[in-house]
Amino acid sequence: MLPPTSLVERPASAGLPVRILGTGVHVPSRCVTSAELDATYGRVPGTTAARSGVVTRFWAGPEESSVSMAAAALGAALEAAGMAATELDAVIVASVLPEQPMPTNAVLVLGALGVPGGGVAAFDINASCLGFLTALDVASLGIAAGRWRHVGIVASELASKGLNHGDIESSALFGDGAGAAVLGPGGESSCLLASRFETHPRGARLCEIAAGGTRFNVVTPPADPAAYLFRMDGLGIMKLAAETLPPFLAAVLAEAGLGLDDLDVVVPHQASHLGLRFLRERLGVPADKVVDQLATHGNQVSASLGTAFHAAIASGRLHRGGHVLLIGTAAGLSLGAAILRY
Repeated sequence: MLPPTSLVERPASAGLPVRILGTGVHVPSRCVTSAELDATYGRVPGTTAARSGVVTRFWAGPEESSVSMAAAALGAALEAAGMAATELDAVIVASVLPEQPMPTNAVLVLGALGVPGGGVAAFDINASCLGFLTALDVASLGIAAGRWRHVGIVASELASKGLNHGDIESSALFGDGAGAAVLGPGGESSCLLASRFETHPRGARLCEIAAGGTRFNVVTPPADPAAYLFRMDGLGIMKLAAETLPPFLAAVLAEAGLGLDDLDVVVPHQASHLGLRFLRERLGVPADKVVDQLATHGNQVSASLGTAFHAAIASGRLHRGGHVLLIGTAAGLSLGAAILRY
């Protein structure tokens, strides 16, 4: 458990003057229940929900793609911000797997939004489950440096297309979706107080898709076709996260000059029910401050932080001037966190 507020070093932190202008999500068309997966894969009724903590998740239908979902979520965020897509200076799209190797998802999202081009930077980020948070950090730095004024960020994932349904640990956990935000200049009342990222590569093989890149592909196929599908060692990930997360969280709180008591809302990556329980019980984050939508959405990879952040705002749990912590883990093992004064 982290030390109480009074014991956390509290340096002055001016932060980066960035404001969240609007957020949006896209919920895929197909709702898949755990009872349905039990029936489809011959599991004892109740097994999928008990093992995963997920009751329902949403998977993309035939008419949906990572680009169409990203465009819909970013369009909703722009509407919430009262802006048009042509007012953006940059678009950053996060995905573990893009719609195609090239051009980038960001280029295709611009086209889907009807942006004629010429004045907008567009690029992709792949930081696994920390994609939304990494895009938020990059956008904030660009705005604070004066390079951009308005930036759209969106994480969009079709995890359902890469699941090995012979492995209940991973296949039962994941959902599709997209979460987006529009950022602009802020000030003392709205800013990014702190952000921190670190990676522990000894966990590189704990969570991976081994094939589909330049090592194993249709030209040089792997011996086992299952290498194209997602694989994880959930217990190994939890052990490494339990070792590295407490000092990591203490460091980002100290950088922001805040303690746990000062946070109004905590938005975690919806990694697993065990991960969320660890956050509440071992790190000492009060349960009523945690945004937990794992049971209804599953783990949406990089989109989970974006959709949970939107849920915190749309529900009224996060109010202007409130402090929010976004925190997560990703393949690597990588850790990431940001503290915003919303």
